[in-house]
Amino acid sequence: MVVTTVVLMLHCRVTAALTVGVGGLTWLIWGALQCALAPAHAFVLLSSYPAYTRQFEFGTLYMYGYETSVLLNEPQPLPVSTTKDVGFRVELTAELTPVWQHPTNAHEQVLQLTVVTPKLSVKARQGPSPEGFAHKTSKVEKYSLHPLFMHWDNGQIKKVYHIDGSESSVLNFMKGISSLFQHQVKNVKQVEVDASGKCEVTYKLIDSTHVTKLKKNCKNVVPVEYFNQTNKVLGAQVDSQVTTSYVLTNDEKIIRKATSMETHFLRVEARKQSGAEVMSKQVLQLKGREKVNTLKYTGKNVAEVVKSISSKLKKALITDQLATNPDSKECIACKSLKELVNNFRNTLSSKNLGSKGSAIAFLRLLKKVRESDQETIQAVLKDKKNFPILAQLLDIAAAAQTEPAHKAAKSVLKFNGPTGLPERYLLSLSLTTHPPEFIINDIMKLVKKGHKNDKMLETLVLTISSLTHTFCKLPSNCKQPIVSEVRNFLAENLRSCENEPCQLMYIRGLKNLRMADTMDVLLEFAEGVARKPAIYAARALQTMPDSYITKEMCKRLERIFLELHHQHDSSVRAMAADIVLRHKPSEEFIRLILRLMALQDTKELNTLLLGRLRDLATTDKYIQQMLKKLFQDPKYNNYHILGQGGLSSSFSRLLYQDKSANSSFNNMLEINGGLLKRSTVDVFVESQDAQMRLLSFGIFAGGLAVFGGEGAVDDGEDANAGIEITLMDTQLRPFVFFTGQGELMGHVWSGTGSERTTALQGSLLLQDHMQVVPLQNGFNAELSLNGAISYDFAGQVQVSLWNRNAHSLVEV
Repeated sequence: MVVTTVVLMLHCRVTAALTVGVGGLTWLIWGALQCALAPAHAFVLLSSYPAYTRQFEFGTLYMYGYETSVLLNEPQPLPVSTTKDVGFRVELTAELTPVWQHPTNAHEQVLQLTVVTPKLSVKARQGPSPEGFAHKTSKVEKYSLHPLFMHWDNGQIKKVYHIDGSESSVLNFMKGISSLFQHQVKNVKQVEVDASGKCEVTYKLIDSTHVTKLKKNCKNVVPVEYFNQTNKVLGAQVDSQVTTSYVLTNDEKIIRKATSMETHFLRVEARKQSGAEVMSKQVLQLKGREKVNTLKYTGKNVAEVVKSISSKLKKALITDQLATNPDSKECIACKSLKELVNNFRNTLSSKNLGSKGSAIAFLRLLKKVRESDQETIQAVLKDKKNFPILAQLLDIAAAAQTEPAHKAAKSVLKFNGPTGLPERYLLSLSLTTHPPEFIINDIMKLVKKGHKNDKMLETLVLTISSLTHTFCKLPSNCKQPIVSEVRNFLAENLRSCENEPCQLMYIRGLKNLRMADTMDVLLEFAEGVARKPAIYAARALQTMPDSYITKEMCKRLERIFLELHHQHDSSVRAMAADIVLRHKPSEEFIRLILRLMALQDTKELNTLLLGRLRDLATTDKYIQQMLKKLFQDPKYNNYHILGQGGLSSSFSRLLYQDKSANSSFNNMLEINGGLLKRSTVDVFVESQDAQMRLLSFGIFAGGLAVFGGEGAVDDGEDANAGIEITLMDTQLRPFVFFTGQGELMGHVWSGTGSERTTALQGSLLLQDHMQVVPLQNGFNAELSLNGAISYDFAGQVQVSLWNRNAHSLVEV
C-alpha cells in the first residue's frame, strides 16, 4: 500500500507536510484544530481514499482455477440453484502472465491469458446429486486454445488482441474471464465496456482487500437483433442484476478470488409469475504462482508491442474490444420447415382453429419460418398438399415479419383475383408486432395502385393504417417519411371523397392509424351533418388515447352533445358525452346532462347516459364526488331524472383479476323504437401502468322499423345489419349481413345462417420478444418470449316467421 501524502497549507503561520498511514489521522485532526483556532483562512487538500499500486510481476505465471455455470429455470424468489435448473458448467485453469510493461508507468502492462484443460459438465433435472452436474465430452476439449493478450492499465482493459482465426465462442469465453481482471480498488462510479456490454459500474471499497462491483443498465455494444411487442400490456419485462465480489492479496492487490453472480429475469408483463430466469456464476481463484522464463516483447507503446508479438508468433493479431460478439446459431438434429409442416398439418386445419393445439403449432412453425429463406418458405406455400392449410400458413408468414416470408407470401397471392386469401394475409399482417419499413412501403404501393374490389381496397387501407401505427410506436420511426406519407394520403383522400362509403373507409383508416395530428379531421366529421360519417368519426375519437383529447376538443364535443349548431344522431351524442365524461368534465356540463334527462324527450339516450354515469362513478372518484354533491339537491335527485324508462344500457364488469393485470369489459347497448340500433362490447386488459383494448365487438342495424311493431320508429335507412370487429386496436373491414329488405328476406326464406357460420378465424401473435443478453462469462443468453392466440368467431341465427321470433348464437 502506498501511503498518502497530505499537504496542509495553513495561513495561521503553520505549514506542515505530513506523511500519514492509518495512524496519521490524529495529525490531521490536530492540524484542523490549529487552523480553526487561528484567525486566518486555511486551504486543505486531502485524499478521499487510499491509492494502491497494482501490477503483475514480470517473470511470474499466475495460475487461477476458474469455473462458470449458466442455469435456466422459471423465475425464483431468490437467485439460488434448485433441482429444477437445467444448464451447464465449464471448469478450467486460467494462466496469466505479463509480457510487457510500460517503460515509465508500472501500472500499464500487456497481459497474456491462456486457457488450459477446459471441461464441460451439464445439468439436467434428472442429473446426479448433489449438484446435478455430469461431465460431458464436447467440442470444448478439442478447440485450439490460442492465447489472448490484454492491454491492462491500472485495472482497466482498454483493448484485447487475439490471433486471427480464433474460434468465436472460445474468444467470447476468454473475454468473459478477462472481464474479471477489469476492476478498481476505490469507490467510484463510471461507464465500462466488458463482456456484458457497455454498463454503468459502481465500485465499493469494503476494506483494503475487499471490493464489490455492481453493474446495471448494460447495453449491447455489438448490434444484435432485438424486438419487443410495441403494446406494453403484451410485452415482456427484463430485470437484471450483476454483482462481483473481489478478495485481493495484501501485497500487490491482485485478485486472490473473484466471485460473480448475475441473474436475468424475463417476465410476461400481463402475468409476471410466468417467465424465465437465467442465472450465471463465475468463480476465479488464485491457485499459485511460479517463476517462468516469460518471452518479453519489446516496444515503447502497445502498438509496437502488438507488432512484436505478431512477428514472434508469426501470426496476425486482431485488435478487438472486451465486448463479446454474437454467436453463430447452430442447429443440431433440427427438422426442416417442410418436415414440421407435415407434422402439424392436421393441427393446422380449419376445424382445429380456436384450440390450444393450433396456437402451439403456430408458434413452433413461426420460429422456423423466421430462420428460413424465401425459396424454402415459397416451396412450402406452393406445395399442393398444403393447400387446405394455406390460410394458416399465411398467418404464420405474416407474423414472421421477415423479408423472405413476405416475398414468399406475395408470390402465391393474387391480389387481382379472389379476395379470400389476400384478405386473410393482410389481416394477419395488420396485427403484427414490429413491422419493418419495407413491408409498409410494399403495401403502400398496393394501396396507391387501388383495387376494383371495394372490400379489398378497404382491407388494404385498414392494413396500411394499422402497420404504420405499430411501426410508429418503435423508437424514432415516427420521423420516417413513410409515416407522414401514409397520414397525408389518408387525410387527403378522406377530404376528397364524394360518397359516404368512401368517407367511412378512410375514417376507419384514421381510426387504425391513431395519430394525434389527425384528431381535428375526425372531429370535423363528427361535427358534420352526414349521419354515418359522424357516427364512425365519433367512434374513432372514442377509441383514441386519453392524451390526445385536449380541453378545446372537449368543448367542441360538449357542443355536439348539446346540439348547439344542428341536430346530431343519438349515437354521436352518446359517444361525445362519453369522451367528455372520461376527461374531468365541468360541474356545469353534468348539470346540463341531468337537466336534459328531466325533460325525458330522448329516453333511450338518457337511459344510456345515466348508466354510463353510474358506471363511471364506481371507478372515477371525481365523477363520484360530483354526483354525490349534485344528488343532494332534490332538483336532480328525483324520479324524472333517475326513472328513465328506456331499454338501452351501459355497464362494465370485471372479467379477470390478477396481481399483474386485470381484464374487464364495457358494454353500450343502444335501442331505437324497441329494436337494436348499435351495440358495442369493448374488452380491456390493464397492467400496472398501461391499458389495451384487446377486442371490440360491435353490432349495428337500421331500417328495421317494419319488423318492430307499432312502437317502432322509422330511422329513414334502408334495412341493414352487420358486425364490426376490432382486434388489439386494429379495426377490420365490417362484415355486413344484408343491405335492403329484399336481401334480408332472402336470408330468412333460405335459412342462411341457421347453421354455424364462421365470420372470422385465424391465428395471431400476442407476445413477441427477442433479446440477446451478453453474460459476463462471455456466453450469450437469448431471451425469447412468444405467445399466440388461435381464434374462431362464428354464429348462427334461426328465424321463425310463424312464431315471430328469432334465436341467435355468437361463439368466440
